Formats: sequence, C-alpha cells, structure tokens
Amino acid sequence: MRRLIFLGGAGFLLLFALSFVKPASAASSTMYTWTPSKLYKTASGAAYSRNVNSGTAVTVYSKSGKRYKVKAGGKTGYIYADNLTRSKVKKEDYFGSKIYKQAAGGPYVASVPAGKMMYIKMEATKNGMYLAHVIGTGYSGYVDKTHFIKPVVKYTWMPSKLYTSATGNSYKKTIKDGQKVSVFNGSHGRYQVKAGNSSGYIYANNLTGLLAKKTVYASSKLYTSSSHTKYTAVIRPNQQVYVKESSQNMSHICVVGTAQSGWIYTSHFTKPAPAAGGTTSTTTGTSQTGSSTAGGKTTGTATGSTSGSASGTTGSATATSDTTTTGNTGSGSMSGPTTAGNTGSGSASGTTTTGNTGSGSTSGTTTAGSTGSATASATTTKGLDVSHYQTLTQESFNLMKSQGYNFVILKATEGSGYTDSKFYTYYKYARNAGLSVHAYHMIGNSTTTSAQHIAEAKYFYQVLAQTKAKTGYAFTGYAFEDIEPTGTNSITTTWWANAAPACAGYFLNEMQTLGQAKVGIYAGYFNWKSYLEGHTDSWPGNTKIWLARYNITLGTNADVWQYTETGTIDGITGHFDLDISYDPDF
Repeated sequence: MRRLIFLGGAGFLLLFALSFVKPASAASSTMYTWTPSKLYKTASGAAYSRNVNSGTAVTVYSKSGKRYKVKAGGKTGYIYADNLTRSKVKKEDYFGSKIYKQAAGGPYVASVPAGKMMYIKMEATKNGMYLAHVIGTGYSGYVDKTHFIKPVVKYTWMPSKLYTSATGNSYKKTIKDGQKVSVFNGSHGRYQVKAGNSSGYIYANNLTGLLAKKTVYASSKLYTSSSHTKYTAVIRPNQQVYVKESSQNMSHICVVGTAQSGWIYTSHFTKPAPAAGGTTSTTTGTSQTGSSTAGGKTTGTATGSTSGSASGTTGSATATSDTTTTGNTGSGSMSGPTTAGNTGSGSASGTTTTGNTGSGSTSGTTTAGSTGSATASATTTKGLDVSHYQTLTQESFNLMKSQGYNFVILKATEGSGYTDSKFYTYYKYARNAGLSVHAYHMIGNSTTTSAQHIAEAKYFYQVLAQTKAKTGYAFTGYAFEDIEPTGTNSITTTWWANAAPACAGYFLNEMQTLGQAKVGIYAGYFNWKSYLEGHTDSWPGNTKIWLARYNITLGTNADVWQYTETGTIDGITGHFDLDISYDPDF
C-alpha cells in the first residue's frame, strides 16, 4: 500500500514538471496583432475559439501554411500571419484619411476624421502608404503615411486657390487671405493642407509662417519685385496689408481683402510724427484772380492772413472738401483738403500749398482690383459677373448700385440643357436695383461640328426669351459665349488651335439668326491672343469682346475687361469677378 502511494506521488510530480516544458515545435517570439484577428482552433480550419483585439501581444511558436501557432491570453491557437507585425506601432492620423484597399489607391474602404488612432504594420509600407487599422472600428487598409506627421501651422498672406491635386489646374475654392492652414507635405511647389474642413493643395509661395498685418501710412507704389523698377498700382494711405517677407528695404505685401500683391517700401509702415506748429505772420493779400474748377464741393475762399511756413504768391485759393485741384494766379500745383493764397510771404502749417494759374479739373475714378488694379475714366463703367456660386439678395444688388457698379453679367446656361439656378432671380434683383444686365453661356462641348454649337445657342436663346415671363423684365442686354475649359467640355490645345474660331462663329451667328442682336465672346487673355484674335472673320461684325487678365494691365483692345476673380464689395460676403467696360452700351 505504501509503495503504491509513493509511486502515485512520483507520477504526479512528473506530470507537473512536464507541463512547464515549451512546445517542441519551435522557440517562441513575441509579435502583435495590428488588426483584429480570429484565434483559429487548427492551422487550416474555419472554427475559431475567440477574437483577439488589435494591438495584442501574442507568443508565436511556429508557422503552418498561412497561419502562425500562437498563444494569446492563455489560449493557444492559430492566427493569420498577415495579421501579425513584429513591432507594436500606434500613430495618430492628423489629417483625416481615406482607407484604401490597395497601396496604389483606387477603391477605398472608408473615410475617417482627423484624430483617429491606428495600429500600423510597418513592414508592409509601400508606395508611401502604411498598412493600418483604425482602432475601435472594423476598418483596415492603406493610408498615406504623411498624414501621421504632425502638421505645421501656416497662414495665407494672400487669397489662394485650394487645388485638388499637386499638379492640376482644378481647384475647389479660394481661401481668403489671413487664414490659418495645417500643412502636411509638399510636392511640385504646392503644399498639401487642411483649411477648416477643406483639404487640398496651395502654392507654397502663398503661405507664410508668421502672419504680420500692418498699416501703410504713405501713398505707395506696388512694385512687381524688390528691385522697385516697375509697379502695377498705387496703395492709398491707411490701407492694411499682410506682409510676407522683407528684402532691400522693401516688403512683400498683399492688400487685405484683395489679391493685389507686390513690393512696397518698408519705411511706409512707419507712422509719421504729428506736424509741428509754425509762427504766425500777418499778410495783406486782397485780390483774387484766375478761375478754378473743382470736382468737389466748395467750402470757402481764403484771403488775407495765413499761418504756418510757406512762401506766398499773389492771389487766393478756393478750398474744397475733396482732394481736387483749383486754380489761382501764381504757380505750382495744389492738392490736399486745405489751400490758401496770400500776398507776400508768411508761414503756414499742415499741407498748405500755393495756388496756380488757370483751372484744374478731376476726371476718372480709380477702381482697385483684388488682383491688380483697373483705372476707370469718364468713358468707362464698373461691373461684375456672378452665378449661383454667390449667395445674393435684393439688398446685395442695391449695394452694388450704391457703390458705383453699373452693370452685371449673369450666368444663364451651360451646354444644351443646364440653366443656372439663380439666373432669373438675380436678373430680377439686378433690374430692380437699376443695373444694366447681361448674360453668359458656358460652352458645354468641344466637338468641331456645327450641330452641337448651334444646339447650345438655341438653348441659350430659349432661356433668355423666357426672362420676361419669369421676372417681369425683358432681356435687353448682351449675350456672351464663355469659351474656357471646364471639367466636362474636354477643351484641349488642339481644339483651340484648329476649331475654336469656327465653333464660336457657329454659336454667335445662330444667336443672331434667332433674334439676339447683341452678342459677345468671353475668353482668357492668353487664349484670345493665341487662338482667336485675327481669326474672327466668320463672327458677326458687332461681336463684343470680354477678356480676363489678372494681376496686370489688360494689354490689348477689348470691350470689357475682367481684371480680378477675388474682388470684394463692401457689405457683401464673398469674392467676385470684377469688370471694367469701355463700351457705352454697358
């Protein structure tokens, strides 16, 4: 009996010791699940004992087929080898990403917002993408690895297009100047950025690390470079600008709220000290000769004594409330809000100047563009063009009229079946406000045959013909065909070179045949000069030319000049295409 007990105890000890011996199949190592995994019961079967969360450490013993034999949480089984990684890497997606099925892009599994944490299988990185699993979800796939790099904060110092790719010309929207963006990486001169909830690419030159907003205190020429040899506009005093960089006593700036950019003297940011008062001297001026012509309201005539420091001349000057020029006997030119003439010598303070002989006059209105500048004279008028992309009310059009805008060109149609959703509404608002109203049609097809272009003209004409019934106002303006590439009309360089003038002729002539006497063409400056100018023999003789050219003078003859696409109007949110017309019909 005792022997049996002893043998029983020895057998128990032997079994207990054997339970601590490692499997004979292979030495163990530690790996991690980067994605949720099933713990299968066999190396080839479909039955499994449990689910193993992503990021779990497992002990790996051997490989059988496509699965590893592992121990996870005290249970032994098999996990697909592709589900395991040698190192546990957990990263935050700062960008917000599409989870692609393949590293080459293409179809994607899901989109996730920024801030999501993911486990990464580093050894599976390819084509600049990580193989990753979004923690707490069922999403696994490939993610752009640059999205896991914490972004750098930069700012737009000038309005910037948010492009859809690093190389293409298509863009989603224009980001205003002074906006904060998160920068992730760069390629082909553009940065991949997030601006609010929008993402895309912005030119690197349009971004700055520190946003400096300053006031220009002196009238400043806006030069094209820091060498200050050529300028495109003049910036008024007290204008606010964003400063990107400084060089050679010059600063690279953009006028706030516009795309008007260039270089000005850095010294013009220094606020001038108050003018010191002079001594008083009494003079005996009595007679006033000469005549004056002023553009503003006359507020009084000064004779007799003046104060300050200036050399006097015989005569007196008429002070005006505007900054116009008046004439008197004497010499020199007069500017500024206060002017006085005297006999003999005296002293004057402030901006007093001497009068001049003859008459002075003012003409023209300077219209500062968001991109570049345009100067209007007595024979030009201001206008703009809009579509459903702008959200406008009756009050918006009233504000346009009150701020000196005379005409508006509305998008009406595109192709042979699309009508702008706001055309009739905006037409009524504009006519109610007293604006001259015109319309444009976006070319919808780059076919070289006449049938398609004639069909588009007929559709455009039919929409315009319904204006009276829809709004109470008949259409009396010009009807333009807008010839420019879009995402759908497939216009190519070959089409421009071989077919553009003829196709425009089909459209314009059909419009006149239908009864629309006033017709015109809209095009970019480059395409006009390269393909259309000099090839208009087939067009109606009274065709108006409307050209777009930004950040520079028009540089050619046209009836209407669209000089910016990012203009602003006081009291109305958003950016606008602004135009100058040289034609009295507008």
